[in-house]
Amino acid sequence: MKTNTKQLRVCQVVASINEVVGGPAYSVTNLAQSLSELQICSHLFTLDYQNAGKQVPTINVNVHSYSATKLAKYLRGFQPSANYALQQIASCELDLIHNHGLWMFPNLYARQAAVNNNLPLIISPRGMLESWSLRNSWFKKLPAWYLYEQQNLQKAIAFHATSDEEAKSIRQLNFRQPIALIPNGVSLPNLSNLPNREILFKQFPEITKKKWLLFLSRIHPKKGIDNLLYVWKKLITQFPDWHLIIAGPDLIGYQAKLEQLTAQLELQPRVTFTGMLSGEQKASALCNADLFVLPTHSENFGIAIAESLAYGVPVITTKGAPWKDLEGYGCGWWIEDNQQALMDVLIEAIEMPESQRQAMGLKGRNLVETKYSWSVIAKDMASVYHWILNGGSPPSCIQVNE
Repeated sequence: MKTNTKQLRVCQVVASINEVVGGPAYSVTNLAQSLSELQICSHLFTLDYQNAGKQVPTINVNVHSYSATKLAKYLRGFQPSANYALQQIASCELDLIHNHGLWMFPNLYARQAAVNNNLPLIISPRGMLESWSLRNSWFKKLPAWYLYEQQNLQKAIAFHATSDEEAKSIRQLNFRQPIALIPNGVSLPNLSNLPNREILFKQFPEITKKKWLLFLSRIHPKKGIDNLLYVWKKLITQFPDWHLIIAGPDLIGYQAKLEQLTAQLELQPRVTFTGMLSGEQKASALCNADLFVLPTHSENFGIAIAESLAYGVPVITTKGAPWKDLEGYGCGWWIEDNQQALMDVLIEAIEMPESQRQAMGLKGRNLVETKYSWSVIAKDMASVYHWILNGGSPPSCIQVNE
């Protein structure tokens, strides 16, 4: 196992950091950048899917990005030339490889580079071992499991989980390696310099004089958006001054089905699909929302929840997301994953005085500052890397299987 007495050299491997991919693109790049601020030589290996938006930028990170070929786009990132490049990087520039995500060929390349160069491999499943995710498209995942994914996971010297629930999912599959329990981090916006509501009015005039119920995440069946639409149908006459905004990228064509459902429910005047928002538009949506809702069936973390809290917006989410802290810190609602529970809590939250919602939002901001700042996350992750390479007592974030 290679060690470097001067500066620790770590490579984050992730299938994509293109904006449209959502959560992992931001969490992995922010981790790499935050590690560089701790004097770690920080590398990042990825493919560039140019049809999926720009790549998330980084500072002081050695980004090894390779344009995805047509074959890679249609065959889960299969790109032998990129595999060869990662092998070369690992042979002379790295002490440790940290792989993020499953089921894609770059995740296989990470294991091969680690094994061939005698480097330790850490794997962050990024929610892809949750029971809901395993059931979804299982017929595609089963061949990958037996061809390479099971072996990838077996070769990991340790796992990284972002929640207790994700750690339990790893153990349920009988993997016995140590697990680093470290949440995702959140970039904290400056609340004294935020964009106003008008940024979105020109493109979406129907939201101008309304209060905003915001969904902002990937448009995907696991997010429970259909449940949200069915519930919203029952509430629109009761709350005519509220408007549902559904924002986020659509990688699989699911938004068309949701728009069809919206039309069937005659909800078009009260629902706006914005597509993916970024930059000032995303910040405007988050900081001017009155409530944030993510009725998800499964999340390993839920970065959109943390982002909303960072902007001081109270959150409604289900127990499919590991956010019990919403109740403990008084900054939101953590409910059962069904339509009745969602309707009951929406009525409670909307009828609440605006000042009370704002007070809840400030408690959420305090939660994020305390537990989820990137500086805290990076220090914990760095301590795990050093422990793996140098031994000694395990960091407090490590769970060892008894």
